[in-house]
Amino acid sequence: MSLVSATLAHRRWLIGYENGAVNAITRAYQKRIRALLGRLEAIEQRIADGQPITPAMEAQAARDRLRLRSTYKRIRTDITSTLQTRLDTAVETELRVSARNISAFLPDGITARAPAVDIRQLVTNPTQGISWLARIDASLIPTIQNFDAALVVAVDRGASMDDAARLVSAGINAVGKHQRAIYRIVRTEIQRVSNEAAQATYRENRDVIRAVRYLATLDDRTCKICMPLNKVVYEMDEGGFHAGIALPQHPNCRCFYAPVTYSVSEILQRRRS
Repeated sequence: MSLVSATLAHRRWLIGYENGAVNAITRAYQKRIRALLGRLEAIEQRIADGQPITPAMEAQAARDRLRLRSTYKRIRTDITSTLQTRLDTAVETELRVSARNISAFLPDGITARAPAVDIRQLVTNPTQGISWLARIDASLIPTIQNFDAALVVAVDRGASMDDAARLVSAGINAVGKHQRAIYRIVRTEIQRVSNEAAQATYRENRDVIRAVRYLATLDDRTCKICMPLNKVVYEMDEGGFHAGIALPQHPNCRCFYAPVTYSVSEILQRRRS
């Protein structure tokens, strides 16, 4: 197995780890929203059937409106707590595995050094200027607004049938859009922190690593932005930095940098000096 192959194997594990994080958040989200969403879907069905909304449904919708923000506050707490834990673990795992993989391909007696990293600071670093927590909060606002407008249809039936149907449908769709937005954040942030931890390891071992190789995850989801960069090598400077674009390049980006070591003779000479 080559160093690239070892890095690829770990990245395959990381994609599975992402899926586990998404599944955990899905379960938490559905637990909080299932009953509320089910009642809104029942209202949608009655409107579609041309039937009046019952007094009981109207009263329940009024109660749901009062609880809506607290429900999403609990959803936010579940999401942020789960994602924080998953990101911390992703960083810790990347630091350990990347150092171990590099060590396996160094001459006998030479091991890679693990960098001193402030994990909490790395996890809270912004992606393209915006933190993941701010992204989660931003995605909540339109969701709550649309859901609330849908519940108003049951409480105050001044809207026409067409407008009522549109508002209720928008409220239901907002929940799906919000969940998909959260999934993008989860996947993108796990990739980001893993890449940043790997880069920190490469910088710490710049006396044995001379460059990084851009590797795209090649399948039917590989985008036109990432595909042309696959296997491009970027030399590292004395500080351990390189000219390659920061990863992830875009939401759901699965690209990463694999380390490229010096030759055995160069490593022995550099470690002796």
